[in-house]
Amino acid sequence: GGVAGGGGGGMGGGGASSGLQLDVERMFIEKTQVYPHSLDQLEFTRNSVVSGILRVALSAFLECVRSSVFSSLGYRQMKVDAIFLRYILPHYVRDEFGTSEANACTCLFNTIDDIMLKAGQRCFDHEVTNDDDYYDVEKDEIFTPYQLVQRFLEGEQESSSSMKRVAFSH
Repeated sequence: GGVAGGGGGGMGGGGASSGLQLDVERMFIEKTQVYPHSLDQLEFTRNSVVSGILRVALSAFLECVRSSVFSSLGYRQMKVDAIFLRYILPHYVRDEFGTSEANACTCLFNTIDDIMLKAGQRCFDHEVTNDDDYYDVEKDEIFTPYQLVQRFLEGEQESSSSMKRVAFSH
């Protein structure tokens, strides 16, 4: 079946990484089986089905990232989206130890890490890949991606309206 790389690299991008560092990161990338082998028995459980669908979707997203080039703002948006996905995924998929889904959530996290590693490599402004401070021009404040996700989630709990667009400067 198809196999996608899952990153061991954490959320920092990889844009400013040296060739040696990228080689080391590639050595520790855990291979995630996207499509099960035709002879494998699939469990028909919520966790198994949802994790399978998300593995396929994230693998397709990884391929899209590999063929894209990112601006500094595009990379920053990817980082916020990745943090949001890492927050929301455990609500739908969990690691079920002792079953075939023992690493279901962990594999998805690894694929998100790999997506961010590839996005960092494909960002033409390598300095932004190591910068977690985003400046909001309208409010004259500095935010981190984690704070943006937290504010979005708090806003969703308070009302059903979505978060206002935040304008970032370079």
